[in-house]
Amino acid sequence: MTRKLQRLAIISSVLIILFAYLYHVPNSEGVPQMNRIRLLSGSMKIIKFIGKISEIFGLAPAWSIQRHSGLILKKLKPAEVNVNLKIENTTIEDVPVRIYSPLNLNDDKTKHLPAIIFFHGGAFYMGSIETHHPITLRLALQTGFIVISVEYRLAPEHPFPAGLNDCFKVTQYVLDSNNAKKLHIDSKRVAISGDSAGGNFAAVIAMRFANNSNKINVPRVQVLIYPVVQFFDFMVPSYLTPALHIFHFGRRGEILEFYLNKSISDDVLINNHTSIEQKKQYRQFVDWSLIPNKYRKVYKESITDNIEGNPKLIENAKQALDPDVSPLLVNNKELSKLPSTYILTVDHDRLRDEGFIYAARLKASGVNVIHHHFDNTFHGSLTFLEGLFQLDIAHEMLADIVQYLKENL
Repeated sequence: MTRKLQRLAIISSVLIILFAYLYHVPNSEGVPQMNRIRLLSGSMKIIKFIGKISEIFGLAPAWSIQRHSGLILKKLKPAEVNVNLKIENTTIEDVPVRIYSPLNLNDDKTKHLPAIIFFHGGAFYMGSIETHHPITLRLALQTGFIVISVEYRLAPEHPFPAGLNDCFKVTQYVLDSNNAKKLHIDSKRVAISGDSAGGNFAAVIAMRFANNSNKINVPRVQVLIYPVVQFFDFMVPSYLTPALHIFHFGRRGEILEFYLNKSISDDVLINNHTSIEQKKQYRQFVDWSLIPNKYRKVYKESITDNIEGNPKLIENAKQALDPDVSPLLVNNKELSKLPSTYILTVDHDRLRDEGFIYAARLKASGVNVIHHHFDNTFHGSLTFLEGLFQLDIAHEMLADIVQYLKENL
């Protein structure tokens, strides 16, 4: 009897600890709908655990488990009803895409609509047109525009610049007037958009077109949703400040490792991937004074600019400073060529501060910029527009993006 009670006590203790671990979401003060967010966070922790176990037993790499988990979670949603849209999975320049257009569009051969080309997020190695279908579907419904969602190739199987080039090829095709007519698109009213890593692609592609004087048509606007715009400084306040983080996947240097196909240690997080000379060269582009004062109460200035980095890491990570990877790392003259820009940032996000800096530098360069910052929410929250983890803030953010597109495209 005593042994049974001891076993029961041990099992109960383990279950209580497990529940507490799954339930606990630190730094969540002021964040609404925490019951749903706790459930979401717990799901992410379980996925992380399964990924680790899978790697230990040699079944599949953790990144593969993480990638496929998004499709599993996607199924936890209500059945989709007829949405009065034609949704077609096809290819553009051999790149898989999903095109959303009004059902009656083919009835009028002369009608050409604005278009939104959307690049999904997912840290360059996750995400798909399926995981971001709730966003692209609603963008099409609420704007009345044509939406093209791009299924670009993912790292680590297809490292930089494969995914970027896929997105560029699709954009280039759509901006060609002859091709646009076939798709019922007005080639002079095309927006490029993306969240997180997809926002990185949009910013890079916008710069590519801005620098090419031979292009007749260029994107009219870029819409960047908590975008990645620099891999130079990993010690900006938003990287150092405790925040609510939902996605608990992998080493933090792993994203860059997957994307560049180089060995990147976590020394990158203390800026050991740059030399003193590089820090002098690039610091002007990542100017902490452009971050709001309230976020710099403790972390007022960089403390690593006079510290030499690790030579091997500097060599492996040098491509991270290329403008095709870090579009923030160009001078204001280059930024001034960019189209009108909408930038969305959120409070609980390591990418928050680079979003502030990018928006401020664009404004200083004369670009027409709308920057909306949402407090009390986390990176990736726009994705949760439906299903078990549906968040009110996601609908609020989407409405803001739709309003911008309808007014500027």
